[in-house]
Amino acid sequence: MISHKTREFAADGALLLAALIWGSTYIIVKGAMAEAPTFYFLFLRFGVAFALLSVICAPRFHRRAPGLLKDGARLGSCLFIVFALQTFALRHASASAVAFITGLYVIFVPILSALMLKKRPHSAAVAGVAMAACGLGLITLDSGWLSLSWGELCALLCSVFCSIHIIWMDPLSRRHDPYLLTLAQIGVVLALSGGLSLWLEADAWPATLSPSLIRAVLITGVLATVLCFLIQTGLQKYTTPTKAALLYAMEPAASVFFGYFIAGELLAPRQSIGAGLILAAMLTAEAGAWAWPRGFRPRPLQRIVGRRRAAETR
Repeated sequence: MISHKTREFAADGALLLAALIWGSTYIIVKGAMAEAPTFYFLFLRFGVAFALLSVICAPRFHRRAPGLLKDGARLGSCLFIVFALQTFALRHASASAVAFITGLYVIFVPILSALMLKKRPHSAAVAGVAMAACGLGLITLDSGWLSLSWGELCALLCSVFCSIHIIWMDPLSRRHDPYLLTLAQIGVVLALSGGLSLWLEADAWPATLSPSLIRAVLITGVLATVLCFLIQTGLQKYTTPTKAALLYAMEPAASVFFGYFIAGELLAPRQSIGAGLILAAMLTAEAGAWAWPRGFRPRPLQRIVGRRRAAETR
């Protein structure tokens, strides 16, 4: 019988593997952009993912609930915008910078939740926003203050839509089987990218698929989409939210490693400091909220409050 700790360590290792795979895709997609148009690449990637996930989800088709296609279309449209912006960003900015800027969704989720759902952001999120703003300035600062390039602006918008997707996913995922909802979303991304590619990019389609492009499609479609989704859906429940947040924060850090060893990308010293601030902001906003939840009082303060309440009830 597998012990609780053994299962937790195995889940931690699997989530770390998923973060490393996600981190590797930035430089892989950037390389693929030299061989294929944006929407055409997304069509290939999500075509592979949809076909494989359809086979995996086949035994679950009888669980389809009312509204699945409608909710899948809503989430899938937002997810399409996320991947389209991220892919455009990788055409015009370094993979490492795009990874760290995209990671700002951890900061935007509590802020947008406050605006959309009227939820007051946690103090850890507010501190994370301040740190992230400084980090973003150091990464993008060129000749003027916060002079965002076209690629960096797309990455920033990508992180905003990624946050919206996460906020929408919370209530909608409770209504449906998570595997089928993900399949519906991937189907929408596939349809939108295919339609736009046929409309806008038909003249730019490559005559043949090179080995490097096929490799990029398989890595992003099979590993980064299907495998990582199965890991996240099936194993995250066996670890703590705090550890999961820390492991996911390794994604942008991994992008720097793969960007350097695959393509020789290297952040400038100023950008490295900014990347470190963004990573610290992500950890502060995500892990800090779990370590110091609302209403939490240190043990000495709990004792003082408890004594006062006991005295008042006498």
